[in-house]
Amino acid sequence: MQQTVQPPLKFLPPRLTPWVVSFVQTCLPFWLWFSKGIPRVEVEGGERLVRLYEQFEAGKVRLLVAFRHPTLDDPPCLMYLFSHLLPQVAQQQGIRFRRRPHVLFVYDRGLPLWLGSLAAWGLPRLGGIPILRGRLDRAGLKSSREQFVSGQYPLAVAPEGAVNGLSGFLNPLEPGVAQMGFWAVEDLRKAERPEQVLILPVGLRYYYLRDPRAALDKLLSRMEADCKLPPVKSAHTSQEFLLARILRLGEHLIQVMQRFYERFYVPALPNTDLANVGKAPAEDLELLARLQSLSDLALRVAEQHFGLQPQGDLIERRHRIEQAGWAWIYREDIPDISSLSALELGLANRVASEASFHLWHMRLVETLMVFAVRPVPEQPSLQGLAETALRLWNLLAWIKGKNPAELAPPNLGPRLARFSIGDPLSVSERWPLYQANRRQAVQTLTQDLQAEMERLLKGKPYPQEVVTG
Repeated sequence: MQQTVQPPLKFLPPRLTPWVVSFVQTCLPFWLWFSKGIPRVEVEGGERLVRLYEQFEAGKVRLLVAFRHPTLDDPPCLMYLFSHLLPQVAQQQGIRFRRRPHVLFVYDRGLPLWLGSLAAWGLPRLGGIPILRGRLDRAGLKSSREQFVSGQYPLAVAPEGAVNGLSGFLNPLEPGVAQMGFWAVEDLRKAERPEQVLILPVGLRYYYLRDPRAALDKLLSRMEADCKLPPVKSAHTSQEFLLARILRLGEHLIQVMQRFYERFYVPALPNTDLANVGKAPAEDLELLARLQSLSDLALRVAEQHFGLQPQGDLIERRHRIEQAGWAWIYREDIPDISSLSALELGLANRVASEASFHLWHMRLVETLMVFAVRPVPEQPSLQGLAETALRLWNLLAWIKGKNPAELAPPNLGPRLARFSIGDPLSVSERWPLYQANRRQAVQTLTQDLQAEMERLLKGKPYPQEVVTG
């Protein structure tokens, strides 16, 4: 995160560049394997996607892809699905597309801040559309609305409010995807165009292709050493043994963080009912309640600094804090930073530095709230254990003052990314309901989308016969 004052964040308009798209599509299999450890991508229900894409090319439908987004690896995997697996399935059905399939992404404007200048250059040229979360981003909404209605490729949006790192657990969906669907119907009707508007739910789960227990054992040992926990030795690395170590690590982190916030921050927070959370013995509070209270407290610290009221759920509060912090770093009220005096620049840098520091609490909750929403299950799968351990690694990295997005995550072995194509939801058929009650129509569509994406998570377990690339 920036420690000095910066010019305002500019909208990065999409600049779809065919040669960039073609180059990235060609490199995707190698990049996914060597950079992300994903040598295989599969799709279940690819025939349904082929039919919809064929209808899209024929001008019969406008397609919004609502895809599962548990990790930062998902967008390139989704791009692989469209550019590599979709043509394979189409060829099996004797269908030829007019051009190689592609998909346009709506992405978080903060992504290039983490990934650097190459992402800021490349994402627009892949047709990506940035959106600022936590506030009304007119430029981003206008561009995404235009691309949805008139773009040459389908639009992909992640309807979850945050990345949770758990491929088997879906966050509550935000209403933005449903609202975009109704806006598209409205725009098409005004233009007297006949296309139907569809939202296509797409599930995604990851599976390790070989047993990750040995690598997971080493990762847990490293984290235990970081916390100065006594090492636990065992001749076997059973799932029960690994779960016990993960729970011990989590319990230790909660206790340490509770003491930290109680000592240094609770006394400065007025009218808080959380002052005794850190004092309660572990057995007196359920894990879920303790995690939620700790997340709430960390967000209150940041909210107090930025003058915000704690309104909404954890995800909404986190987005508002992020935007408040960016407003203090990327200053829209300073037309030209170079025109500032040394005195003014020093003060502006101080504001930016303090904003960056207080955003640390929000980033901490970004990882912590995964466990606050869904603690470790009593009998998790080996995949679930590995993903939970990686979330703990992210949490430790933030506490140690490092940005996990800038670090190579621990390698627990090669993975399979498996997509499942859901049943499309017709937004056009719901237009009369939207005209009668807009809020209710958006809410109902969001609930139906949530239900379909939840269904996709409960599909057949791996392995199974699917199209593989």
